[in-house]
Amino acid sequence: MVQRAPRRLAKGVDTVQGPCNPRATSTAAGLFKTGGQRHFYMETQSVYASCVDGNQWEVVISDQDANFTQQNLALTLGVPQHNINVKVPRAGGGFGGKLTRQLLSAAAACVAANQLGQPVRIQNERSDDLQMVAGREPIDFDYSVTFDAAGMVDTCDVNMAMDPGYFYADASGDMSMSVGWADNCYFYNTFKVTTGSAVTNTPHSTSMRAPGCMQSILAAQVVIEHVAKSVGKDVDDVMQQNFYDLANPARNTTPFGDQLGRDNYNWTVPILWSQIQDKADYAARKAAVAAYNKANRWTKKGIALTPSKYVMGDTYYSSGALVNIYSDGTVLVSSGGSELGQGLNTKIALCCASTLKIPVDSISIGPRETSKVPNNTATGGSGTSECSSNAAIKACATLMARLKPYLDAGKTWIEAVTQANTDGVSLMAEGWFKQKATANANTYATYGTAVSEVMIDVLTGEVRVERVDIHMDLGNQLDAAVDIGQLQGGFVISLGYLLTEQLTVDPKGTQLNLGTWEYKIPSAYDIPLEFNVSLLENSPNPAGVKGSKASAEPGMTLVSSVYLAVKNALYAAREESGNTDWFMLNTPLTPQTIRDACGELQDEMKV
Repeated sequence: MVQRAPRRLAKGVDTVQGPCNPRATSTAAGLFKTGGQRHFYMETQSVYASCVDGNQWEVVISDQDANFTQQNLALTLGVPQHNINVKVPRAGGGFGGKLTRQLLSAAAACVAANQLGQPVRIQNERSDDLQMVAGREPIDFDYSVTFDAAGMVDTCDVNMAMDPGYFYADASGDMSMSVGWADNCYFYNTFKVTTGSAVTNTPHSTSMRAPGCMQSILAAQVVIEHVAKSVGKDVDDVMQQNFYDLANPARNTTPFGDQLGRDNYNWTVPILWSQIQDKADYAARKAAVAAYNKANRWTKKGIALTPSKYVMGDTYYSSGALVNIYSDGTVLVSSGGSELGQGLNTKIALCCASTLKIPVDSISIGPRETSKVPNNTATGGSGTSECSSNAAIKACATLMARLKPYLDAGKTWIEAVTQANTDGVSLMAEGWFKQKATANANTYATYGTAVSEVMIDVLTGEVRVERVDIHMDLGNQLDAAVDIGQLQGGFVISLGYLLTEQLTVDPKGTQLNLGTWEYKIPSAYDIPLEFNVSLLENSPNPAGVKGSKASAEPGMTLVSSVYLAVKNALYAAREESGNTDWFMLNTPLTPQTIRDACGELQDEMKV
């Protein structure tokens, strides 16, 4: 099988960033355990394979990496790649589950179609899909952090142990992302990460939206909260004082080689941090939560504010587009990216309309086909939309150069196209985009902040998410409505991971809670009662396509605000019993986990 290259090479990191802090005489250590999560996209793995015109194959599939599928089906059938056209009209979600696992169904369908001499269609039943595809890996974070009496951190050592299932393989990409995002927004004089895997007899995991890094950014908040509790300071203050500092050369470089301000790498977390506190009325609500907790024993509230830095290394992507202008002036675009419901086609159409200066209604986006755009990288990581859009912009710019003499002569769009076609001018063009490397390890970062408020039931352990406010820097959005929808949808996926989705397996490694009845993704009753999303204004991304930033995965990491809000509610519950000490809270935050963390209540329940 042709192996997909991970987005990064998995490795440990041991980097001294600046002079050590001689006042950092305190140490905190802990073992933070995170759970797994199963893929539960709308459309399960689906494929239709048919042999056409001899030994030519058309494979219509729900797929995030058509090129990878084409390569491996060619090997499976023993035919050249050009004999196989992998076609993706659209996919009903993917989130990483259709980067490699679609190949299992695709190969089975093609082999069966070859043997039977007739088309074959496969559609997974939900329970089978859950077992076959699996999803996010559990990761344990064993950390030790040093700091001074003011809560200024100095060094941080983290060992990440991942459970990839019964073999490691492509989980290396997820682990490398867990490493590369682990600093979040915080500067350490010395930051060291080591990694390992613990192979188990469970199904092999696969990438799942914000793979690895959703957990490591959450772990970064756990570390800072531990420091704040140890020095007796408000966690908000400890977070803010440990931020990277754009203006300070001693504190503006990450352990992974990104220097803020270099090569258009911007830094807007301080602005977001300040603005969201006003937008969310944070100070007043914080006081109201404290008052509520004093007046109530069996329900407690918590509120928390957290930031996130989600790095984007766009040099991974190689993206193509083919643009055809027809004699009636309409335009068809074939892209190398797969439309998964993330709005890729909408963004491409808008970028083409802007470049060609025609109404967006005149533009149609065709299915992703390997016969039209070969050798495209996979759709994932939240960067495909912008890179595919850039490829389409390049193709449209070529066409506009050909039409320029006609448009400059005062002809309308239709007149220019008609005359150019009559003159034999080619009205088809391809564009290819490959991001050039910069002096930084990553092209840019997407930043966000969130304030979350929750209520817990001390007796049952149930959680209700009262309100979530998210404030993001997405630069100049290619489509603000799409981006806000992606932020909301991604955040709800992360809520499911944090609160409702618990993996249980038997001694043989078989998942016990399969299907919609037992595996609980978020429902209408689990989403925030009030959900506000706002975008930073007048902040174009100097390193982005048309000033934009990636939108889908970055917002997921802000679920740390819900985690800390729950923990603050638990502190309030534990204080009723005289327990004010810091404690470890592992995920998922199931009712049983929360109930156990509230402490013993038997004496208070006696009558």
